[in-house]
Amino acid sequence: MSSSFAALPSELILFIISLAAEHQPTALALSLVSSWVHRQTEPALYHTVRLSSSRALTSFISTLDNKPPAFAGRTVKKLCITALGPISGIETVLARCTGVTSLACGFSVPSYIHCVRHDDLPLRQEHEAEHKPQKLVVGPKEQHLIALACRDGLDMSVVSSSVTHLRIQLTSAMTSESIAQLAELRELTHLAIVYKQGSLGGLEHVKEMLRPVIQGGTLRLLIHQLVGGGEIDFEEIRRWNLDELDEHARNLTIVAERAPRSIMSQWEDSDSLWCTPGVASSVDA
Repeated sequence: MSSSFAALPSELILFIISLAAEHQPTALALSLVSSWVHRQTEPALYHTVRLSSSRALTSFISTLDNKPPAFAGRTVKKLCITALGPISGIETVLARCTGVTSLACGFSVPSYIHCVRHDDLPLRQEHEAEHKPQKLVVGPKEQHLIALACRDGLDMSVVSSSVTHLRIQLTSAMTSESIAQLAELRELTHLAIVYKQGSLGGLEHVKEMLRPVIQGGTLRLLIHQLVGGGEIDFEEIRRWNLDELDEHARNLTIVAERAPRSIMSQWEDSDSLWCTPGVASSVDA
């Protein structure tokens, strides 16, 4: 068997390994075969990273410490952080994973912003940080703000200015003024909002919150993901799609659907979220 593989062109062997490594359990198994095979499977192993606990976060940082400096920026493309901390560790991971195209944030935004503003900043930079938003050090095209990231409202400091696909959880802490800031995202074409039916005062209030964003004219798809609610609620949203859009939103499609049981599973397969007939949905890789 080994002699047969030895006779194959190296390009063909690499192609076979790359195909097999698309299945995560297979990639893990292949990584144990040899150091050479391990190196070939690393792009698949670290393409999608989920850090859901402090232990996972610190372990991942330790792994990166043993890799070349450019490894994380080159390899990690989808990153989800729902660990509570340490916040300094979250900042470290975001600073290293500069090539991320899809980012899910589920950590405390105020704590993160405070850490970024005050951790080893020169005096002039610290002064500036107190007077203008501190942007993310990464610029993902797709972003999901969930759980703790939305608990205290929407902070634009953690929204990439280059984001095209954004999902947020609407909470009672979010104001119309904070949602209106999404209109500043000139590349935003796909927006998904997750909320509990009736928790925000009904659809009319949600409409008013979103009106400045819709009038910005860049949105092509607006997805309502409802927690609870009945068919009458979905029908009301569909009527909005047909009858009440102004001239700024003639190219906008509005979709109403039940919120998924697992937002994270849908994040991992984000194409299933944004795939709507007649609307271009791909996120640049």
